[in-house]
Amino acid sequence: MVAQDAFNELVGGAWMVAPTPSIIYHMSGASAAINTSGRRLFGYRLEDLPSIQEHYNLFKDETLIELNLLDLIRSGFQNRVMIPPFNYWIIDHLARRTDRSLMVQIDLAPVRYKGEIGTYVAAFYTDVSQQLELRQEVEQQQITLQQAESLQLKLREEIEARSAPVVPIFAGVLVLPLIGAIDSMRAQQVIQSVLEQATQHQANTLILDITGVPVVDTAVANYLLQAIRALKLVGTETVLVGISPEIAQTIVQLGIRLEDITTRADLQSGLQYALHQQGLTITPQRR
Repeated sequence: MVAQDAFNELVGGAWMVAPTPSIIYHMSGASAAINTSGRRLFGYRLEDLPSIQEHYNLFKDETLIELNLLDLIRSGFQNRVMIPPFNYWIIDHLARRTDRSLMVQIDLAPVRYKGEIGTYVAAFYTDVSQQLELRQEVEQQQITLQQAESLQLKLREEIEARSAPVVPIFAGVLVLPLIGAIDSMRAQQVIQSVLEQATQHQANTLILDITGVPVVDTAVANYLLQAIRALKLVGTETVLVGISPEIAQTIVQLGIRLEDITTRADLQSGLQYALHQQGLTITPQRR
């Protein structure tokens, strides 16, 4: 270390007890002084310091060389420089790399000595290890949350897809029984499902049974109309069945027009209509 009077002139007594870990380096690369916080950060004992000063050189530090930081550090003797966080491997009293490391950020500031700068630089170290661990933990939690949300969405899609099964009951005739409430997401899935199934089975008729739908509002009615119009474009006629008196009254009150849509009271009559369109009838079996 430098002599005490030169040290006081170089950095001042307050630097030694400052809360920010700091080391003063000479332009040769030798460490000139380390404050108490710096010694605690790196885990050095007082008796280690003379040996470190003797053996360590800033410009021969393996970590700094591997990270190509030497030119940036040299510029710190003339101008203030901030080195972003990096993993620094701590050296022992003989300047040998240990198995201990810290994620640190370094702020380099030229030290004015005898009225000039360029001879010494003060390196202020900030341990960001805990911040990094916290950030990584938060990022991992976000990934986990996104995965959970993705899984939940897939499960919901699967459940809702299964809750609206398109059932082929005869050549060219499909039945789609809807059960439960219908929201925008489920409606889009229903439309996509019926279009795929109608195309796959080359269906002439789809019987859309809404007996199990508790409420039909404007949004639900519009979704049903979208599905019916989309089916018409691929050559499939839709027969709407299961309209309860309450839903019928709601449809009238909402002013929704169903004149151009085939409706029947129940699934049986809808099936009879679909078969009739193909020139077929259901004949009761005689005993």
